[in-house]
Amino acid sequence: MPVPYYFWFPVILTLGIGFISLSIPPVANQFMELFGVGYGGLSFFLSVYYWTHSFIQVPAGLVLDRIGVARTLVLCIAVSLVSSLLPLAAPENMALAVAGRFFLGICTGGLFLAMVKIIKTLTPPVYVARVQAVQGAAVCLGIMLPYLVLPLAGQYGWVASYCICAAFCLAVAYGAYKLPLRAMRRSRAHPTLRQTWQSVKHIATSRDVWFLGCCHGLAFGTLTTVIGNWLPSMLVDMRPGTVIEDWAFITSILLLVGTAGRLFSGEVARKIPRGIILNRVMLAVAATHAVLALSGTPAVVLVVSFAAALLCGTTFSSIFTLATDTAEPAYVATAVGFMNMVANLINVLMVLFMGLIRDYTGSFSPGLCISGSLALLFCLLTRKLARRIGEAPA
Repeated sequence: MPVPYYFWFPVILTLGIGFISLSIPPVANQFMELFGVGYGGLSFFLSVYYWTHSFIQVPAGLVLDRIGVARTLVLCIAVSLVSSLLPLAAPENMALAVAGRFFLGICTGGLFLAMVKIIKTLTPPVYVARVQAVQGAAVCLGIMLPYLVLPLAGQYGWVASYCICAAFCLAVAYGAYKLPLRAMRRSRAHPTLRQTWQSVKHIATSRDVWFLGCCHGLAFGTLTTVIGNWLPSMLVDMRPGTVIEDWAFITSILLLVGTAGRLFSGEVARKIPRGIILNRVMLAVAATHAVLALSGTPAVVLVVSFAAALLCGTTFSSIFTLATDTAEPAYVATAVGFMNMVANLINVLMVLFMGLIRDYTGSFSPGLCISGSLALLFCLLTRKLARRIGEAPA
């Protein structure tokens, strides 16, 4: 029996997006030496991708709803391929590398929303939560791969970083070639300017969408920023004499744990009210940041990170099934785009904030204390909303 398109293509696409998003941290030392920058410069370089990935979400959703999935895929794949390979023309030119990450952020934002729309349009309703969970796990697997693969390239890890991003673009291009065009045509919208504005206004003023965006930002930010981006650097600070590459494998294992959490998130959402899942995990996120800030022992940090990765992963299906329920089918990309924009803004601020705090104070602890306190405040303020938004399992 052939694997359905709505299953295998989102997996390939999100594997690629996951790899691209964390293709720098495993060889961060090489990029810092290449560009001649410290942690502050590195945090800027890392955050450029997330800034553009964040702010493009709503415009990309509107364009996607208007021009359709096929045209969006072609445009994003072509620009991504060029953006992945162009920095190799002048490796020490940080401006060129920043430009590449800038456009990769834009394109992966469009590709992600195209994938959401493909799942919503092609997947039988009974399988939506399960497919969301699997593609969410694929993102985590994708962000784990750089830590497994790039250190194997030794001093040329930075070259492998660019080339593997380009290879994923080619794999996604094959999936786009197989897109069932006839089935996707019914998902396009042809609104007037007034209808578009009303749709955006409704989505932008929805407390539910903002709540989901903040939950996704805190959960995904903890997994990708705190663990994926900065955990190896935290461990280097705790264990002098080691380098980031020494902690790459164990970090990849933690990201694999996040993958497992996302893989089972569909089943969890089918058994437990989705709002309750989100509220409890936000409380766990707050506790995680506090423990990471106060602990100076690598063993404790790794155990807490293991638990955090698993719990953050379990939110994925709940967040995205609730998000796709907030809009009409023709406006799913716009609704999910706005929610994702909020989430990615939180993520990018965490990337930049943590790096700058580390540069100016010499420690990640102050930043983690602040982020943990904010997560706790958010959890307390949204308890009633969490109970209302997901009163029943998916």
